[in-house]
Amino acid sequence: MTMSVSKLINIYNSVKLNLGIKRLLSKVFLGINRFIEFFDHWVVLPLFKRFEQYLFKRIVDHYGADYKWNDQQSQNLDKKESNLGYGYIHYALIRNQSPKRILCVGSMYGFIPFMMARACQDNRFGRVDFVDAGYDMEKSGDSRKHYFGQGFWKKIKPEKHFKYLLTGEYLNIYIMTAEKFARKFKYKYDYIYLDGDHSYKGGSRDFKRFWPRLKKGGYLCLHDVDYTKLSQGVKIEYWKLWKELSKRYGYKIKFSNGYSGLGIIQKL
Repeated sequence: MTMSVSKLINIYNSVKLNLGIKRLLSKVFLGINRFIEFFDHWVVLPLFKRFEQYLFKRIVDHYGADYKWNDQQSQNLDKKESNLGYGYIHYALIRNQSPKRILCVGSMYGFIPFMMARACQDNRFGRVDFVDAGYDMEKSGDSRKHYFGQGFWKKIKPEKHFKYLLTGEYLNIYIMTAEKFARKFKYKYDYIYLDGDHSYKGGSRDFKRFWPRLKKGGYLCLHDVDYTKLSQGVKIEYWKLWKELSKRYGYKIKFSNGYSGLGIIQKL
């Protein structure tokens, strides 16, 4: 018959100090605990940091968190500190809020949809709909709508690409425009991320398409809300859209990094 832990504690507490038994046991337990603390600090933690640095590099390389040209500012990365920047914000919100369905519009190599799907996988709950038109800045027909897309999703097998550190049941992939996706599917969402058409008109259209599908209490995120430059003739105007939306809708918060910025509006 097994003895419960509480009974063992009661027996231990009832033992008198004869022969110093309790003192001896206390010293043994204290010594073991100090050894565990020492082992955690000087062995486990350094090993954990090494694994963390390895996975950070693999995630950045595979999913193009730096857009594969060492751009650390756009997603607020810090390679020296193995910091995944804005990716951690999405991951943390999804882990905490446990949204049932998530929409991600636009990603050059898959970093943000990966972070979202990974959070769902760690929650063992939720699903990400990833939508990207697959535009290529090198193609003349995509010249005004590519927003620096590399045509990546039409050159590879997306399902195979997303197998790194993911299982398939937490991510759906749609290589099509947001307009076509919105017409074809009528899902409701708890979390929406827009990083596709960055023009004011295009961003406004995406907002009007998907804001009505966001459930109460849900979050809508816009990337590049601080970026005001004209890059290679392409207008990046989410800053203008954010300025307008943040005055009219729900609770808002902005994570500024002096370059791109991430804006989040909660639907109240």
